[in-house]
Amino acid sequence: MINFSNIQLTGLAIHRVSNKHRAERNFIAQQLSKVDEKVEESLMRYFLKPMKRSEEVFRFQHEESLEFNEIYSYVSSIFDDPENLLAESANILIHLYRQSNNPNIKSGDVFVAQFSDIVYDDELVNGIGIFKAEQKNSFLTVEEGEGELEVEKLEGINIEKLDKGCLILNTAKSDGYRLLSVDSNNYDTEYWVHHFLNADFVKDDIFHTRNYMDMVNTFSAEVVAPASDKKEQIKFLTDSVDYFTTHETFNFEDFAEKVIPDEKLATEFKAYQNDYALNEVQEFDISKRAVKTAKRKIKSNIKLDTKIQIRLDFNNPESSQDYLEKGFDEEREMYYYKVYFNEEME
Repeated sequence: MINFSNIQLTGLAIHRVSNKHRAERNFIAQQLSKVDEKVEESLMRYFLKPMKRSEEVFRFQHEESLEFNEIYSYVSSIFDDPENLLAESANILIHLYRQSNNPNIKSGDVFVAQFSDIVYDDELVNGIGIFKAEQKNSFLTVEEGEGELEVEKLEGINIEKLDKGCLILNTAKSDGYRLLSVDSNNYDTEYWVHHFLNADFVKDDIFHTRNYMDMVNTFSAEVVAPASDKKEQIKFLTDSVDYFTTHETFNFEDFAEKVIPDEKLATEFKAYQNDYALNEVQEFDISKRAVKTAKRKIKSNIKLDTKIQIRLDFNNPESSQDYLEKGFDEEREMYYYKVYFNEEME
């Protein structure tokens, strides 16, 4: 979907933002930053590596009009005229400062970068990145002194972990552009995406796939499990995961027929769509990347009060149906699971 193979850094402004609750002052740069080739290589890795792993796509929004979304307006100005980078990056900094309503929000260095030659959905586009470095890491340097090696402790940015960042792509302007976002800290989950960017998900195939699989997980715990037992819940989950794994397209009627043959459960599942804003989405292409991520969130363990756990493999959903059997022992007055196998594996 997005390709950074030929991306170029064409401009960079670096400021420092503070927290207004602590009465700290911002540092606003008076000129664009120039970096040498080695530093640029490290910066590009720092900026882009997390974006390559980002799955959800966002768009700017505003309840009245997009023009009233501050970041949308600032990046539009830069896209229209790259010479506006320094001035608009200062406006971005001030807007970020105004959003620090939580005293836990950290000060940090803010990088506003211009990029060219990004390929997004087969379209060559420019981009603007906004990155905030909050955490400083300690590291040691060893230098030669007079007859000895001297050790000095320094603090700097860990280029392996981006605290917060977004990459805005110059496409679909009338629909709020397209942007990727990263937020590694969770002291205020509303701060970055909702307050600063005022962005929401683009409701594409990735969004629908992720939402449907989240809904399946919740439905299994809240509806299927209370109505039956853990094995039936696991069967529902494995059948659902198998459907998303083996099908290219999701169709609600087809899914309900194959995974939820019980009409009552199928009716309840359909009602669940309203809570996930999916009631009007009856068919979409399944995102395999979103499936892979969603599978990690689905609990595949049967936890027993005897301190024993049975872990099931969603990559082989037929295993729980063919080789796991539940029963009740009259003499012990306890439930049991019987597991069939040929040999123990390492």
